[in-house]
Amino acid sequence: MPSSMKPDSDSTTRALARRVLAIRTPLDWPIGLLLFLLPVSLWATFDIRFSLPKVVGLLLGLAIFYATVAYIGSAEHLVRALILYFLLGTGIAALGLIGTSWLYKNPLLSEVTQRLPQWIGGLPGAAEGFHPNEVAGVLLWFVPLQLALLVWFGRQSRLRTWRGIALCFSTVLTTLTLVLTQSRGGLLGLAAGLAVMGAGVDRRVRTAVALLSIVALVIVAVQGPAWVDAALREGVAPEVLGRSNWSFRIGVWRAALSGIADFPFTGMGLGTFRRVARVLYPLASVPPDYDIAHAHNGFLQAALDFGVVGLFAYTAIWFLSAKMILSSLQQAENWWRATALGFGGCLVSSFVYNLMDTVALGAKGGLPWWMMLGLIVGIFRLLSDSARDEGTCATVWRCTLPTSRPCSTRCGNSMASLIPTPKPKGSCFTSLNMHCD
Repeated sequence: MPSSMKPDSDSTTRALARRVLAIRTPLDWPIGLLLFLLPVSLWATFDIRFSLPKVVGLLLGLAIFYATVAYIGSAEHLVRALILYFLLGTGIAALGLIGTSWLYKNPLLSEVTQRLPQWIGGLPGAAEGFHPNEVAGVLLWFVPLQLALLVWFGRQSRLRTWRGIALCFSTVLTTLTLVLTQSRGGLLGLAAGLAVMGAGVDRRVRTAVALLSIVALVIVAVQGPAWVDAALREGVAPEVLGRSNWSFRIGVWRAALSGIADFPFTGMGLGTFRRVARVLYPLASVPPDYDIAHAHNGFLQAALDFGVVGLFAYTAIWFLSAKMILSSLQQAENWWRATALGFGGCLVSSFVYNLMDTVALGAKGGLPWWMMLGLIVGIFRLLSDSARDEGTCATVWRCTLPTSRPCSTRCGNSMASLIPTPKPKGSCFTSLNMHCD
């Protein structure tokens, strides 16, 4: 074969690298700030070799983020990226079922988990298997989105298509694994995410969520946090949720706050809190051989890893991601709106979970988080580009012929095609709508 016809993998790689370097996203400045603080964190750590796996994990996560954004240049690429994302979530759920070191909390669910095999163990950082709380935290990046799209597929009568069947299987598997973890933070986060998603589409749900929130605040204000804690410890709740371990978390949070006060500008180094806390901030209520892993709060952990400036950057990532989702919801319709709403539910669920637990920056399990952020940015960019193009001149092609070719919206450099939707029988026709200034 002539050399001119041989595939040039090097040129393809260089082209992809140039495309990644040319990308500009709303998350660039907080990510850049974290990268700027990375050498400072390494200077502060007691052992670079101890922090190195977290550093590699963080850099790998950033590479996944920018590669995802670079790939999503059209709606077709977005669908492919979502399929890959759901395959990843399905694989994580499957590995969770056979590799989690289950805890005994709810008697009924524990009867199920005790019958599951544990075929995975001996991994670095997970010698006895995956921690169920971390598995729950990872699955929260998938389940709300899957449920939102499942509802959309159902309303469009597309659950019997191959995509609908695959989505049903993936959603059942991820949701089942999440429930079996019995993670209170995970289940509370999921409830919060679903409530926000429901409030986003139904006024009655918004009213119910608002009323329940007011009632909960009144109960806490009148009875006090101590009463709520006692109810969770000694009331009916333990039989459903398992025994509360708030005393453990409060002790860890106090140690974390002490660590932030002692290392406000540099942090103590990525992932070192689990060791430093034992030396500088002894936890009397925690057995010496128990690995506390992290600060059990994502924001406290970010401050411990990078200092208060890193906490600011980490918080900005959450804030800007929420802002992009709200902007996408204002512009999106149909499938796009369901997807943006699902990612909003993922973000809310993960945020609530992050207040009581965390998948720390640089953790191996945190890689899907960066892909989720890349998908959020990708949707935001596509919708923003489409809205900008349509503000100049829009040509809308409507196809009603029963064909596999998807109906599409074309205008300048906007998206070449939208997601296929059910088409009634008839004939193809075009409609030209001019919106020229």
